Amino acid sequence: MRLSFISGVALLQLGIAVTNAATSHQQSNTKGFPSCDSPIYCEGPLLRAVQLAELFPDSKTFVDMPTSKPVDKVLSIFDSIGGSNATKDELRVFVNENFLSAGSDLNKLNMTIPKPLPWVNEIQDDEYKNWIEYLHQAWGDLIFEFNTAGLCDGCVSSTLPAKLPFVVPGGRFREFYYWDSFFVIKGLLLSNQNELAKGMIENFLDFIQEYGFIPNGARIYYLNRSQPPFLVEMVRAYYETTGDDSFVKKALPTLDKEYTFWIGNTTVSIADSVSGKRYQLNRYNVENTSPRPESYAEDYKTAYDGTNFTTTQVIDLFSDLAAGAESGWDYSSRWSKNRIPEVGDKNGYAILRTLNTRNIVPVDLNALLWSMESNLAEWHTKYGGRSSRSAKRANYYKKQANKRLDAMEKILWNDEEHMFCDYNLTSKTQAIEFSPASMYPFWLNAIPERVKSPKHLTHVFDQVRDALSKYPGILTTSLFNTTMQWDWPNGWPPLQYITMQAMLNVDNLLNKQNHKDDTILPMMYTLAERNVATAFCSWYKTGGKIPGLLSKYPGATDDGHMFEKFDVTNIGGAGSGGEYTVQIGFGWTNGVTMWLFELFPNMTAPDCESSVTYNLS
Repeated sequence: MRLSFISGVALLQLGIAVTNAATSHQQSNTKGFPSCDSPIYCEGPLLRAVQLAELFPDSKTFVDMPTSKPVDKVLSIFDSIGGSNATKDELRVFVNENFLSAGSDLNKLNMTIPKPLPWVNEIQDDEYKNWIEYLHQAWGDLIFEFNTAGLCDGCVSSTLPAKLPFVVPGGRFREFYYWDSFFVIKGLLLSNQNELAKGMIENFLDFIQEYGFIPNGARIYYLNRSQPPFLVEMVRAYYETTGDDSFVKKALPTLDKEYTFWIGNTTVSIADSVSGKRYQLNRYNVENTSPRPESYAEDYKTAYDGTNFTTTQVIDLFSDLAAGAESGWDYSSRWSKNRIPEVGDKNGYAILRTLNTRNIVPVDLNALLWSMESNLAEWHTKYGGRSSRSAKRANYYKKQANKRLDAMEKILWNDEEHMFCDYNLTSKTQAIEFSPASMYPFWLNAIPERVKSPKHLTHVFDQVRDALSKYPGILTTSLFNTTMQWDWPNGWPPLQYITMQAMLNVDNLLNKQNHKDDTILPMMYTLAERNVATAFCSWYKTGGKIPGLLSKYPGATDDGHMFEKFDVTNIGGAGSGGEYTVQIGFGWTNGVTMWLFELFPNMTAPDCESSVTYNLS
């Protein structure tokens, strides 16, 4: 029976009709994105048929498989088996005979990783010191380059070519990603891998020159969206480590180009409810008219299974799904109207159908753009020379940063809660709910002068403290249990880094005002202890060992895993939920862990076989 493995022919035809209608919508509303024009890896009959057949547990597997035959021949064979009308068994044979395994377009590089910097010798606990040296060497397992030259003449893959080697996150993520790479680069710089870090930044600069922006990741199917704009933060981190002025100067015109992309495509005008004055801020904004190729079956079911959405509603949903992926928080209660899972809806489709991502003005994105504006103003002043053009650019960025800070104070800051909040364009109200996203302004120093007073600064971590008191693990991503992975009970390493950097900055600001707060740094130290203990114990319980110091966990069959996210309800538990199983590797976890040990070399490794607790003082 043909297509019985989906939802019936009528449903599929509805999907095709909506997609075709959406194509013209996309063409008339293009925002300058380059086209995802592959007949295999982008929206079209072949992708639709294979992905809806669900040949693999993860939709991403297929779009990461290079062809084993020239693309024209692959398309001809697809037509010969009936194209969209092929059975699941026919499609399985077709894929097996015409595609290589996922990741065959990558070469793992056996690079020599030198001894780490002297800071590692400052780590006092022997188990922790040996573990960090293991993580330092583990970069070698994550360093790759694309190699499409090894494919047949006329064969294709979904890769976006990159000239220089790069670090992948790990697991299903077989390519480098935008915001992940900042935390990877922080770790690489601590591992004395300056050239590798520089090369990753250069790949991003090349992407901006080629595509006009930085795609979500280095695959053709990511060409309709970006990710949180961390490139300026990467350049600054590299400069602060190396002092390489010439690199910053060389990067400046390309950084200008990325800024133009964000301002041109994501800006919204918001009226202040009291004064009526209009302010400009930014939100994630993707126009998408079909399921994401790497999550095709999941998006299709979200849009069509048990729904009777109109064409417009389906297009809006596909756009909000893609915008949620652009945010890096895919997915979170921050973007949804509904936060309560329906009974029996184990995949969370009911909540995903209420996504409103493009109408949420996020704190984190605007803090990052303020930092972009502030840094570009500084760098154009320092490296732009004496030309009037450079002076004008520096002045422009200063004005933009000042305007944004004013807008963030008026639209996003909440005096009563002492907290920056996302703003909902639909309801025209703040979303007064805690998440570590509210920490971004304090990390990046995007803080209005009025907010810098002790009256506010002494309270910005109140909800962080409450969450850490309530749960024994690392800091939760939200307080909502929605089954989505950027919600409770998951905690993510990059958000721990941002929160702890915020703590350092706020403590410094208070000290400058002679207002000492004796609770902030102890709370940070406790959070640091929980983070490293969680990563260490999860590594140990999945088979990690240290010869002569730490025997292998009884019954463990692997060799130790570093996870992308963790369960905040205990020390050492892997995270869960979302569209895919928890991934291992893991680039940003390794980078954040190294950063913590450089700050706090006196932490003591726990006994992971007993109950581990780190209470707030």
